[in-house]
Amino acid sequence: MLWTYQIFNFIFFFTTVFGECITQTYENTYFQGGDVSAVFTPNLEYCRIVCTYHPRCLLFTYLPSTWTKEPAKRFTCFLKDSDTEMLPKVVMAGAISGHSFKHCGTLVQACSKDVHAGLDMQGTNYNITTADSYQECQKRCTNDNICQFFTYSSEAFHSADFRNKCFLKFTMTGTPTAIRLFNNVVSGFSLKPCQLAQTDCRMDIFQHTDFSGIKLSSVFSPDTFVCQTICTYYPTCLFFTYFTSEWEVETQRNLCLLQISRSGLPTAPVQRENAMSGFSLLNCKRSSPACHFRTYTDTNFLGDELNVTYVKGHQACQQVCTDTIRCQFFTYFPQRESCNKEDKCKCYLRMSSNGSPTGIVHEEGKISGYSLRLCKRKLSTVLRIPTFGVFMLAF
Repeated sequence: MLWTYQIFNFIFFFTTVFGECITQTYENTYFQGGDVSAVFTPNLEYCRIVCTYHPRCLLFTYLPSTWTKEPAKRFTCFLKDSDTEMLPKVVMAGAISGHSFKHCGTLVQACSKDVHAGLDMQGTNYNITTADSYQECQKRCTNDNICQFFTYSSEAFHSADFRNKCFLKFTMTGTPTAIRLFNNVVSGFSLKPCQLAQTDCRMDIFQHTDFSGIKLSSVFSPDTFVCQTICTYYPTCLFFTYFTSEWEVETQRNLCLLQISRSGLPTAPVQRENAMSGFSLLNCKRSSPACHFRTYTDTNFLGDELNVTYVKGHQACQQVCTDTIRCQFFTYFPQRESCNKEDKCKCYLRMSSNGSPTGIVHEEGKISGYSLRLCKRKLSTVLRIPTFGVFMLAF
């Protein structure tokens, strides 16, 4: 039975490693199954961006504005996952399908400068002002901490009361709750991900400080810098608090709290030992890649097991994780009992629903880290098997 197990692992490893970035899209095609989520996006390109930064999305199907079968489903972007990075293709007139850019190096890009005439991207309208142009409206959105996207109604808008109005909007997911065809309006996204904000960039990490705000979510993180990157790419996160491995509450150690407030600032910073806080870097002029290069010694990242293979060194383990379709993070076991006669040791490839470890445990000798897929550079691969072609974010 041992040889059967070894052959299975051999086949599994080779079918989950990709070779080349796939930029191809498929007209009149729907990917069947593998559904992770569905969002609304104004075009195919933004659907791909959302898929690329989603922690699990590898493929997508998009229903454009010309979709006629069910008009209520226009602009729907279906995010999908697959352990082989492919799903059955079904003929569906008007639908367009494609692949995430997760493995595409320099093509990874969160910025979208496109504006969309005749589309109203709906969300929470929290600020309505008069503006002379959609460009001015987009600039206001970009320089507002909370704004994610906008709709501008022009001079020709049918209702005189709403002409030349700039609607600043947000949602908890960062994407519109619906998109409708509407005359004499223009919609678009904040240009903060394009590094075009003219507001303050707060890079400082505040030692022994606990920021208070509205909690959005919490994830496990090995250090404050990973926590800050996660906050930067989380749709509504403005600031964070990180509890170190020395934090007094054991179940909260290595926990990263993602937060927001109506003012955009912490409501009541408090001095606390072994807590560290900071702000999202989305407003900064310098791009912050959505990836984590560093590896962590004496650390075990817990998560769902994808595969276990043998490699020589933790850097090789990180590269295998990067080249493996669904791997998000890894743990390398260099202890003698975990190594074979070729001096190669166990490399555990893991994932989770949100892209972060489900737990972080101090274990002497073990080395953990993240996939480098979303790093904006060309990655070398261990093996080049052409089977693959997506927050984030994480994301």
